[in-house]
Amino acid sequence: MKASETKVDKFLATTETTFAIPVYQRNYDWTLFECKQLLFDIIEVGQNEKINAHFIGSIVYVHDDVYTVSGLTELTIIDGQQRLTTITLIYIALYRLAKKLQNQVLVSRIHKMYLINEFAPESEKLKLKPTDNNKAALNFILNSEDEEEFKGYSSSLSDLKYFNKSWKDPYKMLY
Repeated sequence: MKASETKVDKFLATTETTFAIPVYQRNYDWTLFECKQLLFDIIEVGQNEKINAHFIGSIVYVHDDVYTVSGLTELTIIDGQQRLTTITLIYIALYRLAKKLQNQVLVSRIHKMYLINEFAPESEKLKLKPTDNNKAALNFILNSEDEEEFKGYSSSLSDLKYFNKSWKDPYKMLY
């Protein structure tokens, strides 16, 4: 086994790659407590010029020479799926904020670098490939407007609502 350190934004920006959550992994179930802690850590590091990195936990994956139909590299996430899903939700909230602010450069950058594989077929576009229930919710979240309602349950929906509200006053939302 080989371990290497990389920044999560570089990991997620890997092109032509999907991050597959296997069916034997538990469902995404982080509560607001874990989401708040992760967001707090990210904000603290971002505001402190003396800190250039922060360990958010490991993401363990395997690549068994598995590729999707369209040739995307598929990394199977063994550990870290809760963090990876939550970070994806943060990127979706930032993506929505950039759309609201009409910052097309940022909209395009977030969407194409962290959320989708631009040239993949529609069925394989999402970089994060969660289990079926969460996949439907993630597709809905990424492609819907705020006023639409998802016909199902996924804790990712309530977590995304928290992140969407956090940008208005991040420190107020942490407590």
